[in-house]
Amino acid sequence: MKFLFSDGSDICVYDDGKITRKNSKFIEKFKAASINAERAKSWKHSGEGARFRGDEHPDAEDISFNETINGVYPDKDFQAVYSFSVNGTSGIYKTNPYDEKGGETHVINSVDYVFSGGCLDANSNVLATSVRRNGYNSDIAVFDLESGDWRSVTDGDTLDEYPFISPDDANVIYFTSRGVGRDMNGNFAGYSNGAVCRLDLSALEIEEVAVSEKYGYIKPITYDGKLYAVRIPAKEKKPNPLVEILLIPFRIIQAIANFINVFVRAFTGKSLASGGSNPAKGREYDSRKEYVKGNIINAQKEQKRNARKDKHDYGFIPLSWQIAEVESGKVIKSGIADYDILPDGTIIATNGKRIFAIKDGKCSKLADADCCLCVACLHSSDKKTELFEF
Repeated sequence: MKFLFSDGSDICVYDDGKITRKNSKFIEKFKAASINAERAKSWKHSGEGARFRGDEHPDAEDISFNETINGVYPDKDFQAVYSFSVNGTSGIYKTNPYDEKGGETHVINSVDYVFSGGCLDANSNVLATSVRRNGYNSDIAVFDLESGDWRSVTDGDTLDEYPFISPDDANVIYFTSRGVGRDMNGNFAGYSNGAVCRLDLSALEIEEVAVSEKYGYIKPITYDGKLYAVRIPAKEKKPNPLVEILLIPFRIIQAIANFINVFVRAFTGKSLASGGSNPAKGREYDSRKEYVKGNIINAQKEQKRNARKDKHDYGFIPLSWQIAEVESGKVIKSGIADYDILPDGTIIATNGKRIFAIKDGKCSKLADADCCLCVACLHSSDKKTELFEF
């Protein structure tokens, strides 16, 4: 049993019980370059003059990095192609996960697009992924990893994500599509439920194959004639309005205290709280929350809730997130962030903290993780895509 997974910013290989880890060299270099650049100009943003101007910046060592590996994909030699985001930069690289000191092959970098999720056809070395082009819209794009050429194959006022290349024909791609809702002024109002669509590149046709008023579907995968997906309720339980009203005075007091603290620090360089640390340090990251499949999850809250139901193998994904057979509605496993299917039909799934193998109705834990949101198995299509032949 062999597959890839991400754990935080590590790219990992699971090979019959042995786990090999390698971190992203690009993210390492990006962070080092950002710290060095901040050090080089630190004299401009420190001291009494900077405090007076309100232009005081955090120390270089206190810079926050929002980094994530948001896709891993094995090729036929089990080299790892991965997509990432770090502080406004996104890209796709290829690396040998077994060579810790080895370099990486560049595919693409961008500050305009965010690349995430998808499927690699190891037979033709073609990657289908999602390309987010603004705050609300994303398209499905196909990359020829040999030539570096790539093409967007969907567009419109939609959020198209999680493409899966059909094992029968690489010209057929399944993906999740959510329509963008807008108000009368054209402002963003929300998304529709995730529907599963089938794109035929040969015929240039898109067909909606699964949609529900009760659920949204993400990450569709076909195996042995069946369509699977992670099924998410269209409307999660809302907060208790009475509790929210009772909390209003406390939130107002907290907001006023934070404002005064920022004002005092701007003119004195000191926090209201004795021994207060630099407020910029870690400000952008809340360890209680995770951004998973386009949803903000209160990881701390969900983990405590799940622990009451499962004393051992709980994670931080809501139990309402379920791998299901789309047509029959049969639930395979609950509380799942991501999954994939091995050639023998074994489902590999993660709940953020654990990785499981599911086969013939039996589930076994394979590994623990700190924050695993991506798993990927080897995929090969019987027929290569014709997209780059024209």
